[in-house]
Amino acid sequence: MKRGPQRTLVAAGLLAALLAALLVAWFYAGWADVRARQRIVRAAPVEEAAKRASTLAHELRMELTGLVGREGDRPYFHYQNLIHDPRASSGESVSPSPLATEPNDPLVLGYFQLDAKGRATTPRLNDDVPILNEQTELAENLRFRAEVTRSLATKLAPPELPTVVAVADPPKKPMKKPALVVKNTVEAVKSDTATAGQVALAPPKTKKAKVITIDRDSYAQNSRSNSIYQDNLPRLLSTEQQDVQSQDVQPIDPPPALVQQQVVAPSPPAVQERVQVPVRRRAPVPKPEPEPPNDPVTIVVSPLEWHTQVFDGAPSLIALRQVTTPDGNFSQGFVVDRATLTSWLAVRAGDDVIQLATGDDATAELVPGWHLTGTPNPQAIASAATEAARLARTFMLRFVVVGVIAALAAALVVLLVARAERLARERSQFAAAAAHELRTPLAGLQLYGDMLADGLGDPLKQRDYARRMSEEASRLGRVVSNVLGFSQLERGNLSVEPTVRRLDDELRQLAERAEPALDRAGAMLALEVEPELSARFDRDALARIVGNLLDNAEKYSRDAEDRTITLAARKVGDLVEVTVADHGPGIAAATRSRLFRPFSRGVPADGPAGLGLGLALSQSLARAMGGDLEHRPGGAGATFVLRLPVA
Repeated sequence: MKRGPQRTLVAAGLLAALLAALLVAWFYAGWADVRARQRIVRAAPVEEAAKRASTLAHELRMELTGLVGREGDRPYFHYQNLIHDPRASSGESVSPSPLATEPNDPLVLGYFQLDAKGRATTPRLNDDVPILNEQTELAENLRFRAEVTRSLATKLAPPELPTVVAVADPPKKPMKKPALVVKNTVEAVKSDTATAGQVALAPPKTKKAKVITIDRDSYAQNSRSNSIYQDNLPRLLSTEQQDVQSQDVQPIDPPPALVQQQVVAPSPPAVQERVQVPVRRRAPVPKPEPEPPNDPVTIVVSPLEWHTQVFDGAPSLIALRQVTTPDGNFSQGFVVDRATLTSWLAVRAGDDVIQLATGDDATAELVPGWHLTGTPNPQAIASAATEAARLARTFMLRFVVVGVIAALAAALVVLLVARAERLARERSQFAAAAAHELRTPLAGLQLYGDMLADGLGDPLKQRDYARRMSEEASRLGRVVSNVLGFSQLERGNLSVEPTVRRLDDELRQLAERAEPALDRAGAMLALEVEPELSARFDRDALARIVGNLLDNAEKYSRDAEDRTITLAARKVGDLVEVTVADHGPGIAAATRSRLFRPFSRGVPADGPAGLGLGLALSQSLARAMGGDLEHRPGGAGATFVLRLPVA
């Protein structure tokens, strides 16, 4: 293999290895970046849903904190159906508990109280006085209490043994104290400086148990509120009937509270119906031993704490506190309505799905053991997947485009290297061919010049010697002219000045000058030119083209039997065709495509010597005159056609 192709292959191999290394490195780095961005895009909806869950958890935690604060300040006796509020009346009176008459907080499903034996009561139900039960919600209230008994009674009931209760020291002298005093710590009971402003409605600042001091009469009325109501119900109904008869109007509902031996009765549809309702009397409750009138009763109420229990077949959030009284311990609390929480979350979740869940999650915690989970909607997940796929497609498209461009650039570099190597080889061949072409006429010139100078040879042939010297000089001139013409062609300053003149006369003159050399070379020139034929051409350019064609015809047909070279000219349409044909071996089809390239020849390397510039220069001159030069295949030998414009 030649040295030039080896260099080209080495350059191509190095470029291919470098390009492959760069593309592989870029692909791995870029694909890793794409994967990272895809993970970010896919995780964005999840992170957004988690952020939304954390925000809603904070808002809902504030709601639950406010609810616990409000309910923690509620007096312990509100958890029974009938109560005696010592702040409302100082005499004997009972009224419905606010939890029995007022709507519950939207977040509360229901309130309950458990005693040490696991018996459950609710503020909206009164088994001793069924007339007080709300008939429209009776079934729902009964179901709630039954579920409390079934799900919570055994788990949340207080211990039967009473806990240690701090009791204030009895005063040495009778003194008038407020009916209800609240202190936030157990130690505070020992102080005698309580004021009326320290009531259970003030929110606790700590989670310590509250110590409530209540006068014994108020405590006793709350303990036997149902008996007080039942004892005064007949007289109340009788009084209402007398009022109706005297006023001759429809009965009105009794007042909410009766002071001094009066109780509040519910508002039935009619007095007659209320009278006919049978009232179930409970057994008389034995009254406690008489206490000093000012001897207070101390009650300890622990703060509300959150618990997770199964309620109605599902985990539920329950707030619970312990109440210690002289009559025993009680567990009071309420069940959070999970349906309300779910609805609250659905309204504020937007497109995401926010759900309640049990377990620990510090980022979206509601209360210990409960948190919110956020799930993005399918549309957001699909959009994220589409965006991730778009990132991959964009990278692959960019990689392919850049890879193709890089490959084309590398191929171009290889082509440039190959072209440079080819030009180097051609120039080397040109130098060798030029030396050979120049050496042949120079040798002839030197030979005949020495013979003439030294008087050697036949004196009668001196004229012939001089003619041979002239021919060799002409041949040398053509070689030099071709070299100079190619140099002008490469520099782009090859110029001609075509004019319209007689072509037939010019061709005859060229044939006359070339005929002697052809005859001595053993070739015969046949001239076939139409008379009075005109064309647009440059004389010097035409002479160089015809001279190169005739020289090639003589050179490449030396081994032919018929060495006739035909120079013909005729008009064809708007052009004049000048044809030079020989009867040599012709031009192989494989070499015809590069026939007019510089330094390219249509014969093997062992053929006649030449520079490979004649045809390339001749075609450039023909095109500069507005015509063209081409090879006409077919027939014996080689035929070249020069086309010139008529005008």
